[in-house]
Amino acid sequence: MADVWDPAKLDVKIAENPTLWASLDNQWRAGVASTLLANQELRKLNRISGRLKRGAVAQFPNAPAIAASLDQAILGCFSLLSQWCTAPKPNEQQFYLNNQIYTALSAVHPDDAITQQLGERLTAQWKKRNLRSKVVVIAHRGDGATFEKVRKVFERQAFDSIFIYKHEDENSEAALLKALDAWRRKELSGVECDVWFSQDAVPIVTHTQHIVALHHQEQTRNVAPPLSGAKVKEVASGDLPARFMTLDRWLQIVEAYLAHHGLTQGEERQLRLEIEMKDTNLAFNTNTLQPEKDQVLGRWRSVERVVSRFLKSCQRPSIYQVALFNGSAAPKDAYDKAWNQNKTLLSSVVYGGSPDAPETSDLLEVRYGLHFPGLLQMMYSGKFKGKIVTLAPGVEAYPLDSPIQLNTLGEWIETRQALTVEQSIQCARLRRLLWLFDEMKAGRLPKERKPLRIQVLTDFCGLGAKFIVSKQATPIGPRGFLDQPFSEVNLDCVWRKYNLTGAPLETKRNICQRLNDCGTDQAKFIEFGNDFLQLIDDWYHD
Repeated sequence: MADVWDPAKLDVKIAENPTLWASLDNQWRAGVASTLLANQELRKLNRISGRLKRGAVAQFPNAPAIAASLDQAILGCFSLLSQWCTAPKPNEQQFYLNNQIYTALSAVHPDDAITQQLGERLTAQWKKRNLRSKVVVIAHRGDGATFEKVRKVFERQAFDSIFIYKHEDENSEAALLKALDAWRRKELSGVECDVWFSQDAVPIVTHTQHIVALHHQEQTRNVAPPLSGAKVKEVASGDLPARFMTLDRWLQIVEAYLAHHGLTQGEERQLRLEIEMKDTNLAFNTNTLQPEKDQVLGRWRSVERVVSRFLKSCQRPSIYQVALFNGSAAPKDAYDKAWNQNKTLLSSVVYGGSPDAPETSDLLEVRYGLHFPGLLQMMYSGKFKGKIVTLAPGVEAYPLDSPIQLNTLGEWIETRQALTVEQSIQCARLRRLLWLFDEMKAGRLPKERKPLRIQVLTDFCGLGAKFIVSKQATPIGPRGFLDQPFSEVNLDCVWRKYNLTGAPLETKRNICQRLNDCGTDQAKFIEFGNDFLQLIDDWYHD
């Protein structure tokens, strides 16, 4: 006759071997016992173990050792629960161990109620650990996107002299070390890089694919030539100039830096390493065929393998929080694939995507450029609730008397005047987003809509971080470097971008007059940007 388990007998069975079940915290004891003691064979082991620990049998020298072995056989992987940290906000090492325990149990008992409960608790702990009241700043490409900012309009040497700030080459070893120095001084929370793939499918750290143009600008400090010639994806990794690091080397430099400065032990502080998958950024959409999706996910997997090897080999894996992201639907598919295969790297890696991409609700992070319209309404409506939101300013300048950056937003910026307008708009948008965050945190706006935290990328390493934290805004290049006043003519590309081409001439002239009245006052430029956002209805509404 088949065995029928009576849950009412649970207390009796626990009492048969009380020391075993006392080894688990109260929160797990009943659930684990119900799962295991529903098995007739395990009930028998439970009874024998208890007998070996009691009475005359216990006087035999090997009885306790046999009972301990039986206890391990009964609990199996669930013995890990005795090590689970229940603190709402565990420290770095405890959270890492909880991640490992959850990953181990997921591999063996993926559908068990205890495992699901662990997942919920781990997510709650992750949110507590990442709950930050102040803006978090990450070094963008190590030390800024200088190639993209000046490649057509400004010599690098002149560009750096404007800011009295020498940029290291973007995504270079020098830029990475500069960012790590700023992190060690507690000015930054992490460093970001971009990844493309070489012809032989090796992940290469670079934002710019155009080898000759990048080399020309960085070597001569002149404006780069037209974007022609070979791209990174067309050249084998072994044939690329030494300036292009593999992702593996980039990560090893990070680990070597921490080891050199004695940061692989002790201090409770994480370093975020953010990897933007440029190669797959636009490859996923509703029309993408499955073979192409599979190819894209194969490239994601190759980066995951590099990251996994790194985390397995480093001295203190708990110090790192790695983020793999881009603005497509690919991160969600990559996350699902890693989840379904119980990948261990999920204990140290988060995936970030776009909330506009389909089926991204499970991702813990979302990312946008500050040039993206509609961010205020997304924030106000609660689309970012409970997530880390990372914002990348399209323009930013070190706050000296007369800074300016050029041509960082793609091809639509045609004049310095247009750039200043875009700086004002993005700066106002960022400040308003941070204001919404504070209002939600204080409960003056619906608190349940609040993001977990807001991160901002900076192009000026530690100096940019200090400015963003203290001013809650990115700097704006004042008019001191403009070659002529604002006019309806030199702002023509602004009218086109913001659908104001058909606006009355008087409206355009009023906008120009308002800009000209700002002089070099950043606060006035931000006020203008704030009003402009409302003019084009890029605002928030119930």
